[in-house]
Amino acid sequence: MEILAIIVFSLLVMYYLYGTYISAAAMFNKRLIWSLRAACLMRVISFLFVLAGVGLFIAAHLKEEIITYSYKNGIVYEHSSYGDKDTTLMILFLIAAVLVLASIPLDSAGHDKRKRRIKNAVVSLILCTAVVAIAMAVVFANYHNRLGEDYSPKFYRCDSPDKSHSIIICERTHKNDGFGDIFQVKDQRAVKIGEFTTDNAFRNGGKYRIGWEKNQVTVFYSYNEKTSAVKKVTMKFAEI
Repeated sequence: MEILAIIVFSLLVMYYLYGTYISAAAMFNKRLIWSLRAACLMRVISFLFVLAGVGLFIAAHLKEEIITYSYKNGIVYEHSSYGDKDTTLMILFLIAAVLVLASIPLDSAGHDKRKRRIKNAVVSLILCTAVVAIAMAVVFANYHNRLGEDYSPKFYRCDSPDKSHSIIICERTHKNDGFGDIFQVKDQRAVKIGEFTTDNAFRNGGKYRIGWEKNQVTVFYSYNEKTSAVKKVTMKFAEI
């Protein structure tokens, strides 16, 4: 299924590039009436917006990603420095898609034959689909939340006996992998201070033994469901 999606996406991109090339060449054909040349110009401008979006994506990823966290209502939220570009990217691609759609009436005005108008409208819709496909690919690749729904996260809070420190343990799984992320939280702030893995996507279900100390905390957890072996991870408290 993934291979089929890649093939379809590649064909759409190639068709979009080809359509843009044809439109760019047609712009300089003085025999075309103004409406057709205007439609071609709009498609070329659309391509420039797509190019700007892809360029912004590449420029952003030349820098190292910075991950920060926040805490609210028992849930830790992850924020990526790449995610700051999502709105700008969506605006660029939205303008590109609108320009392609807006070229359809101009195309229709330049042709008398109904069959030709329908053909050009179909071409424009395919080009618009290509823009949407590129937009989805870029925005998804720009930032994918590792604590998001794809990993079915569950959050468990533990407070120290004197209430001076609090941690959140996030259990999540992906296919056959099990993960545990440990966050120190205070008010709406969260800092990741440790992590662990489990065997065969095993989850502890919040059943942890916590060893509290003045400057550090130790989390004891089960590694898999087949044995009673217990592992531990010790983390120093962060200053938050």
